[in-house]
Amino acid sequence: MTERVHVRHARMHAADRLFVDAYSWSDGAVSIEGQDLGPSTPTGEEYEYFATVEPGDVPLLIAALGGQPGDDPLMLLEAQGEAIVRQGETGWLKEHGIPYSFSTW
Repeated sequence: MTERVHVRHARMHAADRLFVDAYSWSDGAVSIEGQDLGPSTPTGEEYEYFATVEPGDVPLLIAALGGQPGDDPLMLLEAQGEAIVRQGETGWLKEHGIPYSFSTW
């Protein structure tokens, strides 16, 4: 199995100690990764989270963003990043029926 590595990224949001980026991966997956530097985080400390859409579900992501097949999901996420972050990234993914995995640290 080949190691999954970041290929490119785009900034979705950077304000109020919250930084959210979209990443494309070497296998075609797309992730939304956030770093909240608190103090309003669940633990009161720095909090990082990762929501990953697997390659087979990326067309659903593109369609939910108003794109067409073959469009760059990172460009679409960057363009709509502020609105998605305001709603909450995982809430937005759920609302649009996009499967994703979620992890934190």
